[in-house]
Amino acid sequence: MRYLLDTDRCSYIQRGHPEVVRRLQSLPLDAEVMTSVITQAELLAGIEQAPSARRREELRTLYDQLLTRIADILPVTSEVAEKFAEVITSLVRKGTPVPVNDIWIATVALAHDLIVISQDGHFQHVDGLQIEDWTRPSETEIEGN
Repeated sequence: MRYLLDTDRCSYIQRGHPEVVRRLQSLPLDAEVMTSVITQAELLAGIEQAPSARRREELRTLYDQLLTRIADILPVTSEVAEKFAEVITSLVRKGTPVPVNDIWIATVALAHDLIVISQDGHFQHVDGLQIEDWTRPSETEIEGN
């Protein structure tokens, strides 16, 4: 399985959210966990906008630790741009507003056939996108109990 972490899940991992960290640690060895350059930019902006130097330093340490858990940071490519054009056009035609950064993240996932890890409801409006929310046990874990 190949996964793309959204910004909210990266933040949860940084804060040590028990269920998200457990799900990350329980992945099979061949699973790949990535993020996008869009998420990277959002995380870095959050660091820069922190109210104090101390908080910026704390956030930067968490960010650096997060990077050790990620296989790759995926860029925006021509293929992603093509997908972006398709997805945003579809959403506009449906009258479904989705933040632009979430569309970029979704199209990175679509271009690379990745499962987006997020709790953000906006992603549900993107046709063909696979989504998992790691803040709750998976359906197979619930069925097994």
